Amino acid sequence: MMKPTTVRARVLAVLLTAVACLTAGCSSSGEEQEGAGEIMGAETAPPESPTGAAEGEETGTEEADVAALEQLYRDYWKALIALENGDALDPGLFEGIATPGVTEEQISRVQPMKDDGIRREGEPAVDDPVVELISDDSARIESCVDPENWTAVRNGENLPIQSAGKSPRVVLAERTSGTWLISEERPSEEAVLTC
Repeated sequence: MMKPTTVRARVLAVLLTAVACLTAGCSSSGEEQEGAGEIMGAETAPPESPTGAAEGEETGTEEADVAALEQLYRDYWKALIALENGDALDPGLFEGIATPGVTEEQISRVQPMKDDGIRREGEPAVDDPVVELISDDSARIESCVDPENWTAVRNGENLPIQSAGKSPRVVLAERTSGTWLISEERPSEEAVLTC
């Protein structure tokens, strides 16, 4: 039989590793945007007809897509923060924001933390996103995230977290039926952005 202190030390080591992995994947800027309390997908207006669109109107559609994707990214981080800060694992937080596959990945990632009675408090600082349109219906979004003010708590006590500090986050987005959704998280090593 193992000593209780050995068991506690091993459990704490596993939890700290899990929290460090979680810290490497989530964040928000703390800056409130108009409509910041709402978590919703980013819908864009249908593109202008190619036959009647002037050259500047095509750029306007691109600008609308970039603005929609920036808001989608902010909404995604609001959902991530709500998921980790909340008591329940609510997949509805990602409705209209992320694909079912991404939603399932996030729930699965946070489940062990919740099972161990750990939740987050505060929120990370998420810099303004940088959007790259890959095609008419796909995009890459990056930003720097600093988890410094996003702590882990169990039973009211703060847990020490090993933080990599401010680092880049990368997601891919796809437009389906006129709505942009986060479709994949990519490793931070793939980021073009440096933090």
